[in-house]
Amino acid sequence: MKKYLIYLSLIMFSLFGTNLTDFALGVWILDQPESSVSDYSLIWFFGITPGVLLAPFLGSLIDRWNKKKMIIYGQLLSGVGSIVLILLHYLGELLPWHIMVVATFGSIAGLFVFKSFYVSTPVLVGKSELIRAQGFSTSVYSAIQISVPVIAPVLYRLIGIRNIFFIDLVTFFITIVIFLIIGFVKVTSTEEGLSFKKDYAIVKRFLENHKGLLYLLSFFFGVNFFLGLIQVLFTPLILDFANEYTLGLILSVAGFGSFLGGIIMARKKEVKKPISTVLKLNIIMGLILSFSLVAINPYFLAIGGMMILLLFNVEGIINNAFIQTVIPIDLMGRLSGFVGFAVGLAAPIAYLVSGFLVDTLSIQLRNLDLVLFRHLPGSETTTSITVLFSMSGMLLVLMSSLYRYNKHLKALDVLYEDQMNTITKSVEISN
Repeated sequence: MKKYLIYLSLIMFSLFGTNLTDFALGVWILDQPESSVSDYSLIWFFGITPGVLLAPFLGSLIDRWNKKKMIIYGQLLSGVGSIVLILLHYLGELLPWHIMVVATFGSIAGLFVFKSFYVSTPVLVGKSELIRAQGFSTSVYSAIQISVPVIAPVLYRLIGIRNIFFIDLVTFFITIVIFLIIGFVKVTSTEEGLSFKKDYAIVKRFLENHKGLLYLLSFFFGVNFFLGLIQVLFTPLILDFANEYTLGLILSVAGFGSFLGGIIMARKKEVKKPISTVLKLNIIMGLILSFSLVAINPYFLAIGGMMILLLFNVEGIINNAFIQTVIPIDLMGRLSGFVGFAVGLAAPIAYLVSGFLVDTLSIQLRNLDLVLFRHLPGSETTTSITVLFSMSGMLLVLMSSLYRYNKHLKALDVLYEDQMNTITKSVEISN
């Protein structure tokens, strides 16, 4: 666990700089005179879509290549992106489409870093400690979520976005240097030659033998779509009736929920019936979102966001531990790559349609005078986003409730229990 925490700290240190930049870019885009929610959501779209589309191919490479080198290469590519942004802003030429291009390469770089570390985790900590490890990871990431929204608005006004880019670049540089100096755990790699066709056949055969995983992927596709709408529209919603300082405070309070979820799970070694638990957590999240129409204000958004992030991160920890337990190590990269593609497509779709949905709804609401929405603050943008939040919550409740009766998903809980029993027996024998 000690080595895992060292590597985790380095990656999260770099992520801190990246999140500062992302926050500042979001405010900068929405500050521009002719900006729109569509511009903002498109940057999110390009920040994730390339990584999703290339996930199966990069997963094949991860199963074969040196994990330490892949993490370093990913950091280098992200650092180049920060340099480009600095130069463009210095020359006064920075435009939204430039950010989209840099976000495209950043998406691929991030996949190199985080997938390589993800695949290495079972070797670093052992499968019996996966839930605790995921809990620690979430706690550290949550600390970033809490601190960045408080720090970023102040830095944005004091030193400007150009110097925030520079901070991001420094975090990349320090992380790369330390990774070059220290060693890294040896992770089993497949000896097979690179063949995407064969890799696809292997993954397909594995999924056909575990049909519950296919149903699980379809469920998480829906979850990622609904929550993707919430994620990308949260900042435009707040900035429509408040300033960036209020945004920072709300995000910081909401981030505490993520931190709390990580702390709770870091104390647990195992969760009984993980898939059943995940479905129940999504029902609760959907119910919280369904109440969006009742009251939209900083207090509701902060507390509601905190509760959703707590549940979402507990769900993510449980699901990651489940996947890392039931998937063979030498297949982890390829399967996680396929999962990243099949499930990950939901978020780009949500990002792509979110701006269109909000802008279309805003135009319609501008011509209406509905008593139901008069209590909401801000403009038609706030009302439109609130309606989408509430509808997403209702659909999430309905979908999660239906999937609870799926026999194949119930079988996954049995598979997990069998794997954990096997691991326990192996530990007892080795002792």
